Amino acid sequence: MVKAKYIKDHVTGYGKDVSRATRNKFDISNQLIVKAALGDEKSLTQIADMGKLGERLQMSLPTIKDHLKNYIQGNTQYNQTLSELYKEGGKGALAIDKAASDLTLENTKFNNLLEEYKERLFISLEAEEDRHLDQMDTIKLQAWVDSQMKEIDYKVQMENISNKPYIAQLKADEDYENKKIQHILQNGSESDLTLIPRKQYITNPLSRMWQSIRDFFS
Repeated sequence: MVKAKYIKDHVTGYGKDVSRATRNKFDISNQLIVKAALGDEKSLTQIADMGKLGERLQMSLPTIKDHLKNYIQGNTQYNQTLSELYKEGGKGALAIDKAASDLTLENTKFNNLLEEYKERLFISLEAEEDRHLDQMDTIKLQAWVDSQMKEIDYKVQMENISNKPYIAQLKADEDYENKKIQHILQNGSESDLTLIPRKQYITNPLSRMWQSIRDFFS
């Protein structure tokens, strides 16, 4: 039986993040593949279940071999690469170094793109929150201004109403004075001012009442 120690993994170390993503997303690991290759029943059962799932999805895979080929196509290339390494020796070592360099570059790009995406998302969310807060402040200020203007308009309207008796009294007093002057000029010493009617819109009780109304709305 082939022992696990003879299976050499030359590339996984260069792509830790990528291999971790593969393991997290697909439950596929080097350990699972090696154990299955060495005849571990539990691993073989797990792979067979994976194959059945792939069969249901593909609806055309007749054998476990075909299931594994479609479900973990990358693993086939991995094993083929290892086999060729044993045959090619030094030539294969150079190919592995190049593959490792390429994988390192891809791994760096993967992390950089992920970090850039997160930063752009954070900036966008922060900008949206600032815009929202500014808009809410504007709405609240507009509502406050509208409320103040309505209150002022209401007070002015009430004040105009409450001022009517005073304005009418001023006009009545002016009319009375004019009539009094004309009466005296016409009648001289025979003048009788009691004959001139005088309008009294504001008496003491009414004056106090109107004043209290004006104070209330002022």
